[in-house]
Amino acid sequence: MPALHFQITISSPPQAIFDCIADFAHYDQWLPGSDLYKSTVELSENPVRQGTTYVDKGTSSTMHGQVTLYQPPAQIGFHQTTRLKLLGVIPAGLEVSITYKLKATGSDTQLERDVTVQTKGVLRLIQSVLIKRISAESERILSALKTHLEKVG
Repeated sequence: MPALHFQITISSPPQAIFDCIADFAHYDQWLPGSDLYKSTVELSENPVRQGTTYVDKGTSSTMHGQVTLYQPPAQIGFHQTTRLKLLGVIPAGLEVSITYKLKATGSDTQLERDVTVQTKGVLRLIQSVLIKRISAESERILSALKTHLEKVG
């Protein structure tokens, strides 16, 4: 199971960053759509808390998720899954776990994003391609979050 690690420094307090990450209903205010992410829908509640469920829609997939860790303003985590039947019969699946850790460093915040990915069925054959796409998406998300928070802050 591949594990990916990303980090960025954002000139904003941990609580502001945490609140932005936890506000699924307003991601459209700071995160433009991509192939992997277009919108978050079907929130069981907002603001989110541990146990909140949601659906992330992308152009190429739909991920069903749940908030698995909620410790403001230090940590928030999610687990997302998709199950497919390619050509209606070939099983495939993807599980992604994401954890954000936030730590104040003076007037800035060190934000870490850890992602683990597990492919199932025929998706194992293209795991390296999926890992590259998920890595690029993680970097895009962190960059958009930094740009947004430093602009409004």
